[in-house]
Amino acid sequence: MTRLERRYRRVLRVLPADYREVWEEEMVATFLDGVDSDDVEAAEYAADFGRPSWSEVASVVGLAVRLRLGVAGASPRSVAWGQALRLVALMGLLVNAAAVTIDAGTRLWLSGRLGWLTAPPAEWVPATPTGTLRALWDLAGLLWLPAFVGVLLGQVRAGRMLAALAVLADAVAAVSATVDLAAGATPLLLTIWSHLLVDALVVLGLAAFHRDAPPVTRRPWLIAFAVGIAVLLGLYVALRAASPSILVDWPGLYCLLVLGVAVAHLTAPERRAIGAPAWSLALALVALGVLGMRLLSLLDYGVIIAGGERVALLAVGTAEALAVLAVGVPLARRATSALRSLQPEPARTASPPPSS
Repeated sequence: MTRLERRYRRVLRVLPADYREVWEEEMVATFLDGVDSDDVEAAEYAADFGRPSWSEVASVVGLAVRLRLGVAGASPRSVAWGQALRLVALMGLLVNAAAVTIDAGTRLWLSGRLGWLTAPPAEWVPATPTGTLRALWDLAGLLWLPAFVGVLLGQVRAGRMLAALAVLADAVAAVSATVDLAAGATPLLLTIWSHLLVDALVVLGLAAFHRDAPPVTRRPWLIAFAVGIAVLLGLYVALRAASPSILVDWPGLYCLLVLGVAVAHLTAPERRAIGAPAWSLALALVALGVLGMRLLSLLDYGVIIAGGERVALLAVGTAEALAVLAVGVPLARRATSALRSLQPEPARTASPPPSS
């Protein structure tokens, strides 16, 4: 075996084992044929010093992603994981789109620009930061809305690009907060970075929308978007009216939202449970992300907030985290049980990628 062949086989290790068992020899032969030369010296040089081209590596990596996320011919477990990751990405886009819509509307209301609505209580009006950078960051956050719509319309590439730009704005905010901390300020640094991490994972999850993925059914997601805005806004107003403003934050609202959706899923009759195991797996992953955001934000508040307000905040936040954990564990168990019931099948129907 030449060094070049070993390098090709090393690249092919990113593919699932059952797929390699069927296609590895044929793929290696195809790749080697592509570099074959009638020139003996050139052939010997390539055998010793040649390497897979970037296009070949990209084709293999792309195939590996598609196989692990439900391409035709993949194992049932890979199909389930692909469905779950698409659901997670859609839920992330939906919640972000709803959140920025609510945030923009709330800012307009608190600034008095929505004169046809009842004026907000005086204690609700915040000292809103101003400046060109803050305005650009707020505008970039609104990109979550067209990104969500783009994916629903099947324009996944455009949606992914818009979402990536929104994440870039999150990154700028996180770096700016880190600089502020070094300068002596006390930003909610862990909270900001946790938002950035979760949003970046949502964008990465859009890779599950490969060309073999089924189209998104738009109507349920549009209804869910409207319901999400109504629920989040209702929770915000109700909690803001009943509690100190510091107790109303996005991680807390996300905890309540996940709690409601998870309870509805877990209490539904098994014959009516939607999309098991994909939905159970997706909700378990979402619960894990929200739990992480809640815990990191509590670490922030424990350092920054002092006195009785900190005690109240930590008590409420801990209760929210425990509630999410209480539904996350049975979701994970249900998903694990459903995945185990899916028997893996050799990937014999999918064809190997081209050599370039």
